Amino acid sequence: MVNERGKVQILRKKESGSGDEKRKRLTQKSIVDTAAELFARDGFGATSLDDIAVMLGVTKGALYYHVKNKEEILRLIYLTVLTASEEPLHHIAEADLSPLEKLRRAVEHQTTVATDRSPAMIVFYREHPHLTGPFAKEITLRKKAYERYFEQIIEEGQLAGAFQLNVDPKIVTFGILGMCNWMSQWFRPDGQFTHQLVSTMFANMIANGLCL
Repeated sequence: MVNERGKVQILRKKESGSGDEKRKRLTQKSIVDTAAELFARDGFGATSLDDIAVMLGVTKGALYYHVKNKEEILRLIYLTVLTASEEPLHHIAEADLSPLEKLRRAVEHQTTVATDRSPAMIVFYREHPHLTGPFAKEITLRKKAYERYFEQIIEEGQLAGAFQLNVDPKIVTFGILGMCNWMSQWFRPDGQFTHQLVSTMFANMIANGLCL
C-alpha cells in the first residue's frame, strides 16, 4: 500500500519526468524550425523569444540551453539554408560534365532555391539586415564561398575555350545570382511559367552571352 506521502512523491516524480521528456524533445533543430515559421509569418523584429517558447510549449529559460539569443537563431537558419543549398551546387561544380552543362544545372539549381517558399527560405531572402557583427561576417563569408562555385564553373569554361575570355567571372556570377534570386520576389508557383521553364530561359540567355 502507498500512503498519502508516497502518493505525493510518486506524483512529483511523474511531473519531473514529464518535464525531462519535454526538455529532451527540445532540440536546436526544433527551435530553428519553429522560429523560421514565426519569422516568416510575423517578421524577425516582431517575434520575441517568448513567442518562440510559447509555440514550442516550453519556458524561455529552456531556450537558453540551446541558443544565446534571437539573433543566434537567425544565424542558424541562414547556416541551415546555405548548407542545404551548397551541397548540390558542389556536386554540380565537381561533376564530370562540360562547363556549359554545369552552368545550366547550376542555374536550374539556383532557380529551385529562389522559388522555394519554405519558412526558412522566406527568412533567408528577407531578414539579412538583422544579422550584425560576427554573425553578419560569418554569413557573408559563407555566401562568398557559395558564389565561388559559379565563378569556378565560368573559369573552367574560359580555360576550356568554351566561354568568352573578355568577361569577369565574379561579375557574371553576380548577374546570374541576381537574376535567379530575384525570383524569390516575383515568382508565383501558380503563374504562367514553371520555375523549370524560367530556368531554361535564363540558362539560354546566359549561355548565348558567354559561349563563343
